[in-house]
Amino acid sequence: MPRRLAMDISPLRTSRPFRNVFIARTVSVVGIGMLMVALPVQVHEMTRSTLHVGAVSAAGGFALLAGFLWGGVLADRHDRRRLMLRARTAAGIGFALLTLNAFLPSPSLAALYVLAAWDGLATGVSVTALLAATPALVGSDKLVAAGALNALTVRLGSMLSPAVGGLVVSAFGVGWNYAAAALGTLGTLHLLTALPELRPAAETHENPLKAIGSGLRFVTGHRVVGALMLLGALFMIAGGIPVLMPAFATGRLGGGPTTVGLLYAAPACGAVLASVTSGWTGGLRTPGRALLIASVAGFATLACLGLARHPALAVAILFGYGFVASIEEILRYGLIQTHTPDGYLGRVNALWSAQETGGEAVGSLGAGALGRYLAPGDAIVLYGAVSSALALVLALSLTTLRSATLTPEPETG
Repeated sequence: MPRRLAMDISPLRTSRPFRNVFIARTVSVVGIGMLMVALPVQVHEMTRSTLHVGAVSAAGGFALLAGFLWGGVLADRHDRRRLMLRARTAAGIGFALLTLNAFLPSPSLAALYVLAAWDGLATGVSVTALLAATPALVGSDKLVAAGALNALTVRLGSMLSPAVGGLVVSAFGVGWNYAAAALGTLGTLHLLTALPELRPAAETHENPLKAIGSGLRFVTGHRVVGALMLLGALFMIAGGIPVLMPAFATGRLGGGPTTVGLLYAAPACGAVLASVTSGWTGGLRTPGRALLIASVAGFATLACLGLARHPALAVAILFGYGFVASIEEILRYGLIQTHTPDGYLGRVNALWSAQETGGEAVGSLGAGALGRYLAPGDAIVLYGAVSSALALVLALSLTTLRSATLTPEPETG
């Protein structure tokens, strides 16, 4: 692979603290993926109720959102190293309690609800603290490279960890799945212990709700960060398209479960390729302009998906969409971290993470509602075309973002 295209892994070589955090996060992503498989399987085996399966997943999801917001306030108030240690310890204890519950003669359903929320809360706090700490670990000139490495971890984890979790559950049962996640999580604590102190440059001591409000005011008042969050909201809402995939695969493409699986996997595969060939992104003179172009192109690609008539073409289009969307995500990460003062990094990253989680839920509801009135292919075309048009309007109007670079502005919000 040409050197200019190859992923920049220098943050892993030159920064031992970042390397420690990267390993810990990778293990965390695998653990979360295994949990996503084991919990629904165990709940369904115990209750034979899809309502309980959905409710346990919702408990974890709402707790994750709360963890993002609470973690954002804490990350701008306390040492981020200590916060990561406490959050990952709490998550490991949650996995261990899930293990003990699974091996009981009569596992407790109530415990599954409580521990799903417990691990969601701990994960939200941990992720926010990690994102806020990253700029101090790698330096401003390596933020895009760090973003690409983090994106690769998430994509590979979302592809591989559910499969690993399913194999462990099938071969040994859900208890050993939880046990593996607990051992992995608790086993990485020594990596976080070796980190330097990571206190925010300007600690906030506001009431938590006021602190979140201050973060929102910073985002809406900052020309670059506000524009990035606005564009991110559009991308996350468009993330509801996968809801239409089963109907699209059977109705338009004439496929079955295998086709549906390939359609779901294709964007992640494209995103992985984008990450491993992202070396060129760190050298862009106007990354903001490239990000806007990628956004418009990504939504236009989705619109083309609705016109596909053959499974192979649909998979190829989704692969391309995943590639472009990952480039957009990598550049957006680098720009947000660069243009956010250290004292706001926790809250801004919390709002970004919450936006991704909540935006996909809103997008799923919107896509599902649209699918009730239109054929799946037509719904995808309309969804992609409208999103592409909105992205184009943003690209033409957000002049500050078009000229944004990876050099932070002197303003502090």
